[in-house]
Amino acid sequence: MVRKIVERGESDDRDSSPDSTRASESSPLSRDESAEILTQDNAKPKEYDPNLWYIHGNSYDLHEFVDKHPGGRMALLTGRGRDCTALFESYHPWNEKHRKILRAYGAAPPPPEPFYEEIKAGVRAAFPGGCGSTKMRGLTCLGLSTAWAFMMYLFFVVATPVSCLLAGCLVATVGTRLAHEGGHWQMSEYELVNRVGMFLGFLIVGPSMCWYYQHVISHHVDTNQDGDAERDVDVEHIWIADKLPAWIKVLSLPGIFVGAVIEIGIKRLIVDILIRGHVGGHKVDYRLGGLLIEVPLWFLVHYFLGPSLLCYLCAYFTAGAIFVPCSQVAHVILYPDSQKHESWARMQIAESVDFASESDFWYHMAFGLTTQVEHHLFPGIGHHCYDQVRRITRGVCKKNNVYHADVSAATAFGALWTRLVAGTPMPQI
Repeated sequence: MVRKIVERGESDDRDSSPDSTRASESSPLSRDESAEILTQDNAKPKEYDPNLWYIHGNSYDLHEFVDKHPGGRMALLTGRGRDCTALFESYHPWNEKHRKILRAYGAAPPPPEPFYEEIKAGVRAAFPGGCGSTKMRGLTCLGLSTAWAFMMYLFFVVATPVSCLLAGCLVATVGTRLAHEGGHWQMSEYELVNRVGMFLGFLIVGPSMCWYYQHVISHHVDTNQDGDAERDVDVEHIWIADKLPAWIKVLSLPGIFVGAVIEIGIKRLIVDILIRGHVGGHKVDYRLGGLLIEVPLWFLVHYFLGPSLLCYLCAYFTAGAIFVPCSQVAHVILYPDSQKHESWARMQIAESVDFASESDFWYHMAFGLTTQVEHHLFPGIGHHCYDQVRRITRGVCKKNNVYHADVSAATAFGALWTRLVAGTPMPQI
């Protein structure tokens, strides 16, 4: 996928945009002015022990707690063998129990960041029912499940190029929601429900652990950061794309749409998971998520039940035509050069954009993710709650002079088009 350019022009004055929600007059901190992100870079070991968890620069053996973890085994095991500071902070917004528990297994973690904690306090007040009250609503789950069944029928049973074109639209809008919300533990408080949702939602594209490593483990931890070993592979920079003439880029769009779906599925599986054993800078843990069971199962399903190659290309084309712009627009148009920020939470706000945040049409077309700022701050909270969280976040940002981008769909997709064709950042956003 095409990522941001490496250098930002001097004319990139985000605060001057008439379409931006200007929570303050300040812009993201510059590289020289900013501090390290949490303590990840301060004390990050060169090599991780595959059986330890690394949080705020300290290592912990949490194996005794795996079966006690309220969020399920897989959620906790996701952080094993890597720096999981961001996962530790972002998936526990409801209380401070996780800090108390961590103290029983090693060094006490530092106190919460005041800015992020202020947003969390607002979220707690808005949703007094806690974690369970923010999971996917029953009718939403029923509707998505019904649409998913129709998608499977079109792809595996009807299996014509036309039906697969339509199935691809559902892959982008329905399958993505199931895979995405299941992967972020948003569908249910029960681990199995989320795991099945992720598997079924991603079934046409690839084994769902490809998505999990790329998106949950890489992208949400290191959003738009590619200057260190654990870079964000969800919006990768393809440098040669910026060297091509604009007309070639436009003509290559169909190939980009199909190629992007292949990249996040079969390419991620074969090249990164099976051959390299790494997704970005994150080492693959083959014990996680039933990976070694899911991969052969996925191949068997597609070998015996899959349609023709043409049908795959048709489905991947329409899926990519929706998925690529709607998934990339909230991050690519910012074009950061791996800036560091005062904290992880401030980085997420600086490196994400809310767009068309009050539009029902774009909410469904962009698979529920028009409020990417709030999603990155609270990935475990259901999409339907983000509009309320957005208002809380904006208020805290305004109070603390932190820039919060909220732009129209026209501005956001116009910036994405400029990025693709001109290879340069939009002067104002």
